[in-house]
Amino acid sequence: MKNYKFDFTTKTLTITKAFADEAEIPTTEEYAILMKFQQDFPNLKIVRKTHKTPSKYHTKSGEVYNCNQYKNLSYENMERFMNALPEGESKEKVLEYYNFLRNNAGAIQTSAYKTVREWFVDQFPLYRKNPLFYLKNEVKVIEIKAFTEQQEKQIAQ
Repeated sequence: MKNYKFDFTTKTLTITKAFADEAEIPTTEEYAILMKFQQDFPNLKIVRKTHKTPSKYHTKSGEVYNCNQYKNLSYENMERFMNALPEGESKEKVLEYYNFLRNNAGAIQTSAYKTVREWFVDQFPLYRKNPLFYLKNEVKVIEIKAFTEQQEKQIAQ
């Protein structure tokens, strides 16, 4: 298996982690290859290969997306979406729960964003596919207690 790639124009040797680990041992073939490249090209630049960004994202429920479904799902964008909901009791409750989680979830965990994002995705499951659904229909508000119990069950599994 080839664990390296050499570019003659830039004199750059791109190696994988496995190749780098093996090249640290002087008796291996990888070490000999690396020494040969350094001998032949004194200005050799060595670069470690990093992971490839996935072209498809798979959710736990089996859905496939072409891009990261949480990209651009910032606090600001969540607030903008919730503020665009039709006026009513459910909008007030949603904003109340959102503000509670945003302000208090960080006291329990190191990052409040993950908890707030999971609540937002559970609260608005059609946010990505059909956001206009929430303008025409009443939002069923997920109670924080029910949400935390659901999270605890998922962690326990």
